[in-house]
Amino acid sequence: MDIGDLTDEILRDLRGPRSYPAVSLLVPTTRRSPYSPEDPVRLRNTVAEAKRRLAEDAGVSRAARADVEAQLDAAAGEVDLTHSSDGLLILAAPGEHHVWYLPRTVPQRVVIGKTFLTRNLVAAARMEEPYWALAVTKGECRLWDGAGETLTEVTGDGFPVHPAVPDHVDALPGKNFGKPIREEGLVERERQYLRSVAAALTGVLDKHPRPLYVVGRRELAVHFKEALPDQGAVTALVENGGGTAKSGHELLEVLRPAFEERREARRGEVLQRLSDARGARRYTAGLDEVWQTVRQGRVALLAVEDHYQATVRTDGNGGHPQLVETPTEPLSADPSLHEDAVDEIVESALDSGADVEFVPDDTLADEQRLAAILRY
Repeated sequence: MDIGDLTDEILRDLRGPRSYPAVSLLVPTTRRSPYSPEDPVRLRNTVAEAKRRLAEDAGVSRAARADVEAQLDAAAGEVDLTHSSDGLLILAAPGEHHVWYLPRTVPQRVVIGKTFLTRNLVAAARMEEPYWALAVTKGECRLWDGAGETLTEVTGDGFPVHPAVPDHVDALPGKNFGKPIREEGLVERERQYLRSVAAALTGVLDKHPRPLYVVGRRELAVHFKEALPDQGAVTALVENGGGTAKSGHELLEVLRPAFEERREARRGEVLQRLSDARGARRYTAGLDEVWQTVRQGRVALLAVEDHYQATVRTDGNGGHPQLVETPTEPLSADPSLHEDAVDEIVESALDSGADVEFVPDDTLADEQRLAAILRY
């Protein structure tokens, strides 16, 4: 499934406990070369690694192992490696399997536990933030429904919008009918046209508020923003000197720099919030401290680096995690082992209603890779 198919209900179900063993496979894939020979090799090797670990786990019954191995084979058989994505997530447990294509890079790994690994779904969903893209020209305005790199043109709710009358001659009955319009008349026609676009767009935004990117020649895009009742609804004006893109693919290429600017701005906002919380003494960082506070429901915002992972062993009360470099026993033989403590932290944060933000690797190097703003 594509990340655009992920709903809160589906995510909630995938985050629920499973019968042991619940197997999660992460496989990096090659987006720009959909026929890369390395991809099937990685997939095959990752499935083989999962089967090897299941066979060596004394806590997995023969029946459970056969079931999960069959689920892994079925999932691998469903994978379409020509699908354009950066990563693949396969989830398998007794009686079920799921395949997800991820628009973000992932490490190659296998995790076996009592729950599925879902932080990559959460992070990918953050990347696939829905948005609107309005392509503005003097001849028409087209609205696009976007999510990540998927763009679908809206043909409804008044779109596409065209000028009510030609903009170069007077089409109104009277002595000036058919004659060229003076400059002031052209300006007024443009204003009327952009106001009609703004009215149609306002109805869409009222029903589905999202970030809005306005694409077109700068002067026209600025005039449109001025016609919009809520100018704050515009996330970015994206200049396209050659006019608007004719297809979703062309429009996506025009939008890429704006997406990157928004990600960088969002990263800056997270760091500023963390800095403010530090000053207000509502801040904590590091694996041990965040592990404790998130389990107490005290975390309001969790910030974690994209690819940070840690295997830990906890004491008898489930507290004070100690890093484990290379686990020598499976979870079934060592209940104090947590193969992906960071994923558990993310899960606990979501369960308590906290916001979770993923930031590029090394952003939180001084904070030991993860940090949190506390409710109290």
